[in-house]
Amino acid sequence: MQQIICPLDNLPCEQECPDRYQDQLEGGCFLTTALELGFNVIAIHNAPAGGDMQ
Repeated sequence: MQQIICPLDNLPCEQECPDRYQDQLEGGCFLTTALELGFNVIAIHNAPAGGDMQ
């Protein structure tokens, strides 16, 4: 089974994610569904104080 990739960190959806669909073994959430439907998703990441902004 192919795991769905999270658009926030480009890793498979984590089991502990509070937004994860609980009835789908492969993962997924409202963000992955929006991407599948063709919507644009913008992820804004905050670096820790003094962190390297890449």
